[in-house]
Amino acid sequence: MEQGFYKHMVTPSLAVLEEQAAENTRLLEEMNRKWDEEREAERKEKLSTHIPAPLKASGQELGDVMKHLEELIVYENYSEEEEDKTKFIKARLRHLDENAQVAAVAHSLAAYVSMLEPTHLKTFTDKIIEDTTLWVSSLFRFKDASAYFHTEEREGFVRVLRLAIHEKYPRFSSDGYEALYSRPPVIYISAAAKPGLGQYLCGQLGLPLSCINTVPCLTASRYQHRIDVAALEKLISDDIASAKTPVLVLAYAGTPALGQVDNIQKMREICKKHSIWLHVEGNHLACLTLFSVPTNVSPAKTGNSMTLNLAGWLGLPAVPYVTLYKSSDHNLVQLSGLASHNVEYKLICLPLWVCLQNMGHQGVVDRVKACVDMAKVAYEKMKPYSTLKMVLIFEIVSPSVVFRYTGEREEDKEKAPYAVKGEETRDVAPYANTSKKLNGEEELESEEVPVSSEIITQAYCDALNLWLAETLKREVPKVELETTDVINEGTCIRFAPLETAHVYETTTEDIEKLGKSLRKQLSILDATVRHKEIFHDVVEAQDNFRLVDVPNWAGLGAVQYIPDMWLDKLHDLPPAGKAQINHLNVEILRQLKSSDTAFSLGRTDQDVYIRFGLITEDTDMEELIGLVYTVAMEVEESSKYVEEMAEVVRKGIEKANEDLKKENDEKLMQEGVLRQVPGFSFLANWWSPPAKEPGIKGRTFNLSSGKIASTEETYKYHMQIQENNPEQRQSTARKGPLKANLKPPKRRSSETLQDHVSGHESRASTASTASVESSKAGGDQKATDVNSEATEVN
Repeated sequence: MEQGFYKHMVTPSLAVLEEQAAENTRLLEEMNRKWDEEREAERKEKLSTHIPAPLKASGQELGDVMKHLEELIVYENYSEEEEDKTKFIKARLRHLDENAQVAAVAHSLAAYVSMLEPTHLKTFTDKIIEDTTLWVSSLFRFKDASAYFHTEEREGFVRVLRLAIHEKYPRFSSDGYEALYSRPPVIYISAAAKPGLGQYLCGQLGLPLSCINTVPCLTASRYQHRIDVAALEKLISDDIASAKTPVLVLAYAGTPALGQVDNIQKMREICKKHSIWLHVEGNHLACLTLFSVPTNVSPAKTGNSMTLNLAGWLGLPAVPYVTLYKSSDHNLVQLSGLASHNVEYKLICLPLWVCLQNMGHQGVVDRVKACVDMAKVAYEKMKPYSTLKMVLIFEIVSPSVVFRYTGEREEDKEKAPYAVKGEETRDVAPYANTSKKLNGEEELESEEVPVSSEIITQAYCDALNLWLAETLKREVPKVELETTDVINEGTCIRFAPLETAHVYETTTEDIEKLGKSLRKQLSILDATVRHKEIFHDVVEAQDNFRLVDVPNWAGLGAVQYIPDMWLDKLHDLPPAGKAQINHLNVEILRQLKSSDTAFSLGRTDQDVYIRFGLITEDTDMEELIGLVYTVAMEVEESSKYVEEMAEVVRKGIEKANEDLKKENDEKLMQEGVLRQVPGFSFLANWWSPPAKEPGIKGRTFNLSSGKIASTEETYKYHMQIQENNPEQRQSTARKGPLKANLKPPKRRSSETLQDHVSGHESRASTASTASVESSKAGGDQKATDVNSEATEVN
């Protein structure tokens, strides 16, 4: 019986307790483990506070990393904090051609090859360096040269300069800068070199700035930015006489800004005479690969060294710069850092080694020749325009085009060859001049107005060139144009296909589009420049207009409207007056922009003014200014009306309060004092009931007439009675031509003005009236988009 008890009662209970104890033990161990993990995680978190979030713990999933990388590439302004992707600007990604793809693959191969065994890797890199050096020196006709591959543009120049110093100062490697003390070195660079080049060289070599001697350029406009060889020879002679040592001369086969080619032949003769190192740079060096080398570039192969930008010239991504140099002293080459023993560093030329074999000589020639041909086509498209100055003159072959809009026209040309006809530019309806028909075709007639140099300043031309460059780039995005500041010229526009054509995939068809766009934009600029003086004359003749000088505004100009009450106080204008004038001009612009985009708002620290944009050939200047003047008068008149009404309303409210107080007093006298006392009012009203109609009436104020009336009739008849007001204010209608509101210009003679006005009227008075009537019917028609696109350069 006892065994049965244990078997059926005690044993099962103990088994259950054992299972529960094991489960509880497991739960406790699990809790302890989690607590330990949490404590360990907290400890690691405290110890890794200095680690950036993307690198903490075990990193991120590769898919997330690649997605982040893709977004950084696709969007220019990508930000992880911004969730709205519509605010991101999509980047302009380049399509990789076959050679660019080969270069990208070769970079990956270089990373893989770097993992080879050291002996194998050294043999491999030596072969790559040897082949690439031979091929590049042969392509550029620079025989028996060594090559230095570098990623920074000026690094090769610094190292060949160090080599030239070692050759001039044999004890420089042992004595250091003490070897330079007795006869300091001199480096000659052109005044057309990139800014800061001399400081960079001295900073890299530890030389004082006195070692840099800047050689002036020729003053003739056709050869500006070309080094003055006579001045160079004189500077060298003077330095030698002053116990200095000329070390290196920098020559340009295509200056950075204009692409001018120095007289390398004469410079080489001078350097050879005085044993000076000659280093050559510039885009024109790419022409050395052509079958027929230009005569002004050919002497470059006789120099001591040259730097080549193969990545830009051939359109190969991330390909290094190559500096070719000639030196027979291997020890000096080692001391100068031109020969590196770092095999991993030598692998940067592997993509170039692969791409040159893939392209071949003909492929290199085709790419360079295509860029030269595009520059020539662009030059031919721009050359006929008299208002364009070709800053860089084509002599033989040039891969660059530099031009500037000046607004000056040749006297023997009555009309520019690019004058735009009516159908090529949208009409400026409210201000359009009349036109006459010839052979069923409308042709605009432009009045030839002499341009004053006082009005068309260099700063103004700079602004026009900036606008022209931006507009052309927007209309022909595949043609990359850049603006550059040229001494004695100003802001110029530069097209260098060797640097940009491969990146933007520019073709000859794009150059044709550029020519058409240029023709259209030049007609707009010409019209604006020719009418600018008329604009000044007409605006200065108006009492309420004040010309605002905004030299960096690419448009007709800027004006500020002055109300009559402040005309005599402009010299001592109080702050309240300035605020009122500014507010009035803002309101005028708001009214103008509601129907036309030709105007914009300009601001200074204290003033607000209205800017006139660019105009087209068919714009009637007096009508355009008349529109602004008419709107300004209407806004001023409306402002005065609002001020008058504010005063009337104030007085009306005061009078209504007085009447209501008077009626309240009369009611008190009529009803008696007892009706106002609580308790007695009930007895008084029972004894003598009050009248059914209340004694106090409300007041109405008529904004049209300015009169106050009782509301008795309104409550009596339950309707408002409108009083006829013969003096009700009528809105001013714009009748007739808007220029009729203007005063005649003062600066021009009456005879010239009469000829100008009669010229417009005689062309077609009927059509002029029709254009004004059409402007009434369609007041919301836009003048032209170009007016709103004029840009101000800060």
